[in-house]
Amino acid sequence: MTDRGSNFLSRRRFLQASGLAAVSAALAACAAPAASDGTMDTDDAGAMEPSSVLIWTGFGQGRMADAMQGAVDRFAEENPQYTTEHVIVPWGELHNNVITNTAAGTPPDSYRGWAWIVAEDAPIGALTDITDYVHAEGVPEDDYWPATWKQMQFQGRFYAMSISTIVQLFFYNKDRIAEAGFDPENVPDSLEGWEEIGRTMNETDADGTLTRIGFIPHIPSADPHNWLGAFGASVWNEDTGEVTLESPEALALLEWYNGYANEYGIENIAAFRTTYGGNGFGRNSPDGLYYTGQIATWQIGSWLYNDVGEYGPDLNFDVTKVPSPSTATNGKPGKLQANLYFVPSGAANVEGGYAFCSFMSSSKWVALNKAVPDSVTPSRISNATDPEIEAAAADWLPYARDEILPYAWAVPSMPGVGYMAGQFHEAVDAMGYEGVSPADALAGIQERVQQEVNDKLASAA
Repeated sequence: MTDRGSNFLSRRRFLQASGLAAVSAALAACAAPAASDGTMDTDDAGAMEPSSVLIWTGFGQGRMADAMQGAVDRFAEENPQYTTEHVIVPWGELHNNVITNTAAGTPPDSYRGWAWIVAEDAPIGALTDITDYVHAEGVPEDDYWPATWKQMQFQGRFYAMSISTIVQLFFYNKDRIAEAGFDPENVPDSLEGWEEIGRTMNETDADGTLTRIGFIPHIPSADPHNWLGAFGASVWNEDTGEVTLESPEALALLEWYNGYANEYGIENIAAFRTTYGGNGFGRNSPDGLYYTGQIATWQIGSWLYNDVGEYGPDLNFDVTKVPSPSTATNGKPGKLQANLYFVPSGAANVEGGYAFCSFMSSSKWVALNKAVPDSVTPSRISNATDPEIEAAAADWLPYARDEILPYAWAVPSMPGVGYMAGQFHEAVDAMGYEGVSPADALAGIQERVQQEVNDKLASAA
């Protein structure tokens, strides 16, 4: 798990990392590949030496490391015209390293990322436009979830292929709920109901130090943008390019966060996160706070579901939809974001990079052996509804696929969407540590994100 608030790159930071402002235009010039029919440009492909495809991901631990290497090996077996090299880069460093190497002219041929990267990096020329390859292959639009299909694009051009689509789930520790006197088999539908349970389970020392958490939205991560959909907030108007964050719904979201900071103390909340935040809050460790009962309810991506089985097999837990406040008129069950594979601008082997992206997106073997173990819904509908894959995934897949995915708030292909996430993260600190009012914090987000959108749209033009 990565902290999105600290890992996005704005256009200005990208240009600073590259060392010269002119790199944006240079990368844009090399981003679009020559038209291709998807075949090798030779009359005797079998006689050619295999070309190397350099792949970067962060899958370096546990079952996902084995699954990723299996996918890389499978690709090479099915595509003997390529050899592969898989380099593991820590998730928290992966995108920044790709950007730095892209600016230096030494990017990988393909790398794994998320939907926010498309709208962040395509306008500044950091991604290869793979539209010609998508059209030549005849990739079927109707085999993708509509939101996922859109997240692979920026301004109607393709810059990524999706392997899977993350939805957010609301996890709860059934034993702790029962200990607090509530029925874990009859849980609330509304956010207010969960807050009542959570406050009962929040435990503090005499000095206010938090020792165990029932529910506090800052924990495990203070990422209020993840709750935008639940509160029914809008983000931007794609037709006009106008950011629409300064709304009653977004203000209610920040006021909600600020209320918890005032109630429990932002320093106490931060101290708890510091104490238990290592290694993604112990995501890949049996001692992690999810598996030991240090936190009783939390909102996070569906990818944690199978982690519980691996690292906390004794945890008595269940999941439900991300709850909305009862006052929300357009509340959605959390956030939807595609997991994508990209070809960076200036990749040495664009054709091979695209071939790997397409393989990861379409292969049933990958869906069964990679997406399902990661407990994320395959982005190809034909894979997500395949009986063999559904049987392997058990309960989480039909629930995520049928009850959440069609209704969740999709991260928009908005330039500056990653910057927006960081701004919400910083607003939480500004309200808690500096006493900035929620209204002023929201106005600042609106202004800065609109400027970021304008800058990136100007770059794209």
